[in-house]
Amino acid sequence: MQRLHVALGSAWLLTAVVSAQEVADQVFEQLAQRVASVRPGGGVVVDRGSVDHVQVGDRVFLAPRNGPMLPGSVQQVDERTALVSLQDPAALVPIGCRGHVLVPKVRTRGAAPPTTTDDVPPAPAQGPPADAPADDGWRPGMPLLGPMRAPRPAERPASLHGRVYGRADAVRTLDSFRQSWFASGVDFALDNPQQDGGSVNFHGEFLHSTEGSGDAGADLRLYEFSYQHGGSRFEPLHWQVGRFLSRDVPELGLLDGGTIGYRREGGDRFGASFGYLPELDDDMESFADLQLAAWYTWNLDAAERSAVLLAFQHTWHRGTADRDLVLLRTRYLPHDGFDVLSTWWIDLYDGRDDRKAAVVEITRANVSVARRLAGGSGIELAFDHESYPDIDRRELAQTVLPTTLADAHHDRVLLHGYWQADAATRWFVRATGFVDAERTGGSIEGGVAGHGWLQDGATTTVAGFVIAGVTSSLHGVRLEHGGAFAGGRLDGLYELGFVHHEGFPADRDDLLQHRLGGVWTRALGGGWDATCHGDVTLWDDELSFGVGIYLQRIF
Repeated sequence: MQRLHVALGSAWLLTAVVSAQEVADQVFEQLAQRVASVRPGGGVVVDRGSVDHVQVGDRVFLAPRNGPMLPGSVQQVDERTALVSLQDPAALVPIGCRGHVLVPKVRTRGAAPPTTTDDVPPAPAQGPPADAPADDGWRPGMPLLGPMRAPRPAERPASLHGRVYGRADAVRTLDSFRQSWFASGVDFALDNPQQDGGSVNFHGEFLHSTEGSGDAGADLRLYEFSYQHGGSRFEPLHWQVGRFLSRDVPELGLLDGGTIGYRREGGDRFGASFGYLPELDDDMESFADLQLAAWYTWNLDAAERSAVLLAFQHTWHRGTADRDLVLLRTRYLPHDGFDVLSTWWIDLYDGRDDRKAAVVEITRANVSVARRLAGGSGIELAFDHESYPDIDRRELAQTVLPTTLADAHHDRVLLHGYWQADAATRWFVRATGFVDAERTGGSIEGGVAGHGWLQDGATTTVAGFVIAGVTSSLHGVRLEHGGAFAGGRLDGLYELGFVHHEGFPADRDDLLQHRLGGVWTRALGGGWDATCHGDVTLWDDELSFGVGIYLQRIF
């Protein structure tokens, strides 16, 4: 463990001290987005595209409600959507997960701005007579296009945008459909309702599923209901109240309360929050865990490519002091070089019990280093560490035994390299390894992806893999193909594997596994789109499958 802490500390120092002076043209705009659908192989589709000036290679960050930011990059762009490849293809990303894409501001200069709530053109104002000479503000020595003044909140009309959706999955495992579920919800933002720059945000959902108790039940889930104000170029002070995920520090979790923040002229930001942490279970109950947090973000360059965030959170569980957490997040995104990202959860203990021997413990860490080379090749390296914090807050359904709390941990390393042989062919290899308190394991996968091999505009992938799990091993081959068809886009997968289970009787320890999966998406017009998916797995004579549909209207 000491070696682990040294390695983590060294990586943090590397991330924190490296910075570069970037030209103004490389300043980014964080364009908000949502995950519209999930494809096989670790890809997600977001609701931003070429009309929003998104391009292949742009960096993307997703913010789940509980956990680290998930980095990725844009691989394919359509008019209204973009396909994003995540650094961790095994990450579980729910549909509707929010995030942002970094778009260089220089890309939007002199072009029509995307239709977003921050760039709505100002309302017409009374001007001089039609026959009067125009005064557009241009003066000798200025650029020919002249200056362009951004509209103030009072000049922008109120706007409503969001989505309504319904989704259903029928899942059969072990001759049972108990894991099937249905959900329907609405997610919207009412921007500038009082012409003062504020915004009302709401996301609620009705869910019918098998609950943690094992019984089927229906729940009304409230993921967000808040009002926020400020935080723009015109008003550096930002505040938000209600139920929401902090936009500055989403890693601290969903909050029932309020937050306030301020952006300094040089780009640094600081803020604080106070409120309750709802439980992320079936009922999302609140008022058991009170928290107080504060943070500061240093932006080490004008482009905000290099940043360090330091946050502290103290919680009380039913009135008793519970957790002291330090959160450290670093980001280094040079124009040409290695991207280095890291997030650290550091728990501080005061000796109130003997369940943890350490006074300071890194309970979670996520570090990634990536380099994209000329021609489309690149390499990615990621490290994840997780252990149980010593807290009274109920974050897991099961009770954690003292020995598990003291010793349980999970460390994982991911290495991904890819080589763009030509415009149509990319070779890749991905290797992972993990170690926990009892077992070690890992996997390796290698193959080739071809663009336009079988179909114009489509991608075909052939790969072989070997997986050594905790209680089983698997090796096999996989074939994937995704492209546009007459009825929409179809991404299909076929996998043939040979499974060996440890500890099973000799007549059932080796199985032949067939897996067939697919995702079909289509725009239906009028803002509607549909995603249908299916996954069938056959182990000799045992069959499991899941089929589902996701229907949404974006407005």
